[in-house]
Amino acid sequence: MNEKSIKKNYIYNMIYQILIIILPIITTPYLSRILGADGVGTYGYTLSVMTYFILFGSFGITIYGQREIAYIQNDKEERSKIFYELLILRFITLFISMAIFYVTFCQKR
Repeated sequence: MNEKSIKKNYIYNMIYQILIIILPIITTPYLSRILGADGVGTYGYTLSVMTYFILFGSFGITIYGQREIAYIQNDKEERSKIFYELLILRFITLFISMAIFYVTFCQKR
């Protein structure tokens, strides 16, 4: 790999890590002031519930996909096949997760 490319990737990664730290410091007080105590509590509860459904929908496919594609990194056709199979699997699990969420929480109205 090119040294210039490594430096560029390092700088992008450093900027990303800094933004991950700085953005919540800026947005949290603003959202707390705008939403109030009840709004922050509702947001926290909603976020926790949605995280469980997203976790099921993702189902560890990203890590599995990285491993599978790393095994066959030189065969472009097989790599594309695995990528699209994993993409379809992810859509299916996310659809199932969204359907369960809808039936569980949105039908109570």
